Amino acid sequence: MAARVLLVLTSLACRAAAFAPPQSYAASRLAQRSRGAPAALAADPAALAALGDGGALPSALVALGTNADITTLFNVATFGPQPLWILMIAAGCGVGRPIADAVMKPWWPLIAFSLVHVAIVVISATQADGVAPIAEFNEVFDATGFPFSPAPQQAMYHMMDYVNFVSEEWPHVLTWDLFVGRFIWLDGEKRGVFTPHSVLLTNLIGPPGLMLHFLTCAVQGKGLPPPDEAPAN
Repeated sequence: MAARVLLVLTSLACRAAAFAPPQSYAASRLAQRSRGAPAALAADPAALAALGDGGALPSALVALGTNADITTLFNVATFGPQPLWILMIAAGCGVGRPIADAVMKPWWPLIAFSLVHVAIVVISATQADGVAPIAEFNEVFDATGFPFSPAPQQAMYHMMDYVNFVSEEWPHVLTWDLFVGRFIWLDGEKRGVFTPHSVLLTNLIGPPGLMLHFLTCAVQGKGLPPPDEAPAN
């Protein structure tokens, strides 16, 4: 039942993002639109305002929560995982291992922060100044001129102008970092690999921490973490 409700909320949020572009996006496009508008339209400020503010576009649903709620969730997603990182680093040094096992071996910490991220996405998508526009997001994946074109990088840079996009993207990164840090710690627990330095680096800058763990495995003669066994037929 919970999964069905979550699916419905996500679907509605996507509709909101598609049909109710944020006001800040419309404002940023107004100059571009007015340049290509007929002279009569360009001379009519009211017509240009209607073109720019997206007022003719229907809103898919009523706002779920507020930007203040997003701010609160952003702070939870930022500061909430930090004690968990401390637990894993300390356990790798042989301190407080039973506590780390009880807290980090279950899936609940990852589920909790994943739900925080989902809440940010859903609330952002229903705000008037919510998620970055779909058209601009698509520009990030424009492969024209690959791999030398700066356009995708520039599009991503401009998306950072939208505070709710930043509020979504940062917890996105932190949650995946926590997932990988937990994997490194569990692998170290299982195979006797020293992990505090790798877990710390993963918390700081992400993937290089995983590479450090692989290097540590090789130096300790443990080899790479074994792949999961194939599921039984």
